[in-house]
Amino acid sequence: MNVEKIVDVAVGVLIREDGKVLLGSRPEGKPYAGYWEFPGGKIEPGETVHQALVRELKEELDIGVADSFPWFVMEHRYEHAHVRLHFRRSHDFVGAGKAREGQEFGFFAPVERTPGLLLPVDQAILNRVDLPDVWNANVDTLTYTVNALHATVVRDKKHRFVGTRVETLDDVLKAVAMDFDFVVVTPEQFELALKDGEPRLPIYVEGVPAANLRDWQNKGAHGVKPC
Repeated sequence: MNVEKIVDVAVGVLIREDGKVLLGSRPEGKPYAGYWEFPGGKIEPGETVHQALVRELKEELDIGVADSFPWFVMEHRYEHAHVRLHFRRSHDFVGAGKAREGQEFGFFAPVERTPGLLLPVDQAILNRVDLPDVWNANVDTLTYTVNALHATVVRDKKHRFVGTRVETLDDVLKAVAMDFDFVVVTPEQFELALKDGEPRLPIYVEGVPAANLRDWQNKGAHGVKPC
């Protein structure tokens, strides 16, 4: 019996102070050449995701990534490969970028059109870049969907981002399958939303002060929900 090989890929979500994110075109000779995507590449044996990201960004665009933190992991099947995408966010990078592989690149707002088509999987992910790190009472772009984990749910399109509270692993898997933008957990339930130490979806940790945001992001949370 042939077992399908999964290729692990580090993907960088590099966000400038103005909220714009780095995107680049795929070079000629590669599958989907000319399509735009988040930068990154294959994780080599012995590398952590962060180490792979640092190497790939330096090789491809001459950008130095000093620090990054896990965002979420997802799998996707292309015609040419089955990939496991390890997304990591970073605000701590240096360099304006150089097109070392003949590609185009630039920083774009999540709602801004790129010069070429985005890979379908990256378009869906780009929308999540605007998820706030701290979900305060005045944030009105996020909402819970009523009966979110029922198979017959109709997502609430009045809000830009829709998620659900999860309490079990089954809840988490349903949220992933239904493509919710985020899940909310208590600190005690946080590990439920992880797989091999990485989040399956962007995670908000409830009841955590904003002052502890970076500690939770280093663990794999997207953000915190203080109240």
